[in-house]
Amino acid sequence: MFGKKKDKKVNLPKAKDASEEVELTDEELEDALAETNPYYARVSSLYSTVRYLLFLVLIVLLTVTSIKNPDSITYDNLMFLFKDFASVAETGLGDFDSFTYNPDANLTLSPFRKNMAMASSSGLKILSGGGRVIFEDKSKFSAPHIEASDRYLLLYDFEGESFSLYNSFARIYTEKLEYDIVGGDVSSSGMFALVSKTKEYNSAVLLYGKNCKLRNRYLLDERVVDVSINDEGSRICIIAFSAENSAFVTKIMISKPGESKAVAELKLSDVFPLACEFTYDGRLAVFCDKAIYFYDSDGNLIGNYTVSGDIEAVKMTPYGVAMSESKNAVTTESDVTVLGTKGDVVYSGTSDGRVLDIYYGNGYLFVLSDDYVSRTDVKRGDTVKKEIPGGASHMAVYSGEDVMVFMASRAEYYDFGK
Repeated sequence: MFGKKKDKKVNLPKAKDASEEVELTDEELEDALAETNPYYARVSSLYSTVRYLLFLVLIVLLTVTSIKNPDSITYDNLMFLFKDFASVAETGLGDFDSFTYNPDANLTLSPFRKNMAMASSSGLKILSGGGRVIFEDKSKFSAPHIEASDRYLLLYDFEGESFSLYNSFARIYTEKLEYDIVGGDVSSSGMFALVSKTKEYNSAVLLYGKNCKLRNRYLLDERVVDVSINDEGSRICIIAFSAENSAFVTKIMISKPGESKAVAELKLSDVFPLACEFTYDGRLAVFCDKAIYFYDSDGNLIGNYTVSGDIEAVKMTPYGVAMSESKNAVTTESDVTVLGTKGDVVYSGTSDGRVLDIYYGNGYLFVLSDDYVSRTDVKRGDTVKKEIPGGASHMAVYSGEDVMVFMASRAEYYDFGK
């Protein structure tokens, strides 16, 4: 009653010998499959027809678009298409090693997306942690300065007029301003700002949107010291100073991009502003010569810390502020303090020798001295030191384990995970 259904016979070309391979042309294979299963043959034919129709439609669309919008087909627009391609993966992750480079009086170095950005008078290079060049741009700036976020790199000519925006593998945008550039910042959102001036005003902050188009122009009578944009691109902070009655007055302006009215305008008397930085949780730290102030995104004060000694090194990070103050003129010890995003003291201790650079992030404090680099767990207080050769200038902290120490012509890698 129940029997097996016989397979339908398919006439295929026969090989002349059992050891020879049977070769089928596309037409013979299609005929054979059609004879085997007519349904799949119809579906295959339909998909093939649709594929060619879509290809023809694409060609027609590109042709019409090119004819109607010839001015839009530019290098900058093509680069903008690739703007976020490099943000989906970290390049060079885990590829760390020591390497050498040519010394340059104008050389500036910055960590960028698990790699290292190196700008000099001969151009920009992005190197992997092992020193391999993964991107190079020959744009030359007399005094290059780098600002980097997790996704983008802003390079400008300090006291020059030109700047460029990059991701890991391409120059996205470049422009030449009318006046000299003296500062800037770039956000992970793609927004970036440049500090310049105008004929009528002492300072002008130019804020560019994610599409590299000018979004806001902030004009100030005061002189701008620093600017910061939060990661989401929802707030920009500008700090500036003026002199009133023989004393400095600090102005803090917090604005929402795209709006002309500021969210908050604050004034601090008898203090001089030095730097500002948004933290990972949206708060704002403002570093002045006499104190460090912490605000929420709307400008409400949530904490402050008084600076009592002579500051050797300070670093404002997304996780808070780390600073070193010289203890006294007799000893070489330094007081080291770490502040959280609310201005609370999360660590306080001492460091041997002169502090050259400092960093705080992910629960660790890193200190660079003349002859060692150290890592301290701020919760447990445990410190690990690694000896370094002389001539160090600063360091780049990539994670809780990977640190690169920079000298005049050499970068030394140190692994705190071992």
